[in-house]
Amino acid sequence: MTEPRIGEPFDGFADDYARRLDDPLRRQFAADGDFFIRQKCHALVREIRHRLGRSRESHLRLLDAGCGTGTAMRILRPFSSVVGTDVSLPMLQRVKPGGRVAATEPFALPFADHSFDVAFAFCVYHHIAPQQQARHLGELGRVVRPGGVVSIFEHNPLNPITRRIFERAEIDQGCQMIPAKQLHRMFTEAGFTDVRCTYMLFVPESLAAWLGFIEPYLGWLPLGGQYFVSGTKTVA
Repeated sequence: MTEPRIGEPFDGFADDYARRLDDPLRRQFAADGDFFIRQKCHALVREIRHRLGRSRESHLRLLDAGCGTGTAMRILRPFSSVVGTDVSLPMLQRVKPGGRVAATEPFALPFADHSFDVAFAFCVYHHIAPQQQARHLGELGRVVRPGGVVSIFEHNPLNPITRRIFERAEIDQGCQMIPAKQLHRMFTEAGFTDVRCTYMLFVPESLAAWLGFIEPYLGWLPLGGQYFVSGTKTVA
């Protein structure tokens, strides 16, 4: 029996992905989805600098697992080298020229062991069957070098507005939100060290220019719209 391809629904979403994400509640927080991706990119860069320092960040190799149309790759490109992968070829065909991408089978990435310094996934794991999430995390761990970082970003089920938007989103039908504690435990069981959870997306786009600086200081508060869990790959 053929295993379902997790990105298959996104083949049909590629032409109007932004419209399918649109929601009146979501628009109260940000004008479009790019704001949410930019905020995740800012949080990821802070996390990388905290764990790996700044000295060689322009030489770091990043993997965007589930890159979609490549928005995060475009934002992160001035920071470091980024390669994107996705299971949906129609989504990858909308990546702007210059983006390095590969259509992949998610549990067998086409990279050698230790190919990257950092691997991350932005709101991808709730689209992976719960029994397969640890398998995917293990594959990200395989392609990251010892001492490297894996970061997984997800919607926060403790935020009632996020939960409401998630329940109404067409692209998330049939998916389950992932509690931060569950993802944290998955990292620990996979052998990552210094595992920690950080909450984010407290400040709406309209106030970000004035109050965005407080986001890093609220990471402990489990009320942000999203969160991420990061861990360092054990050095053998």
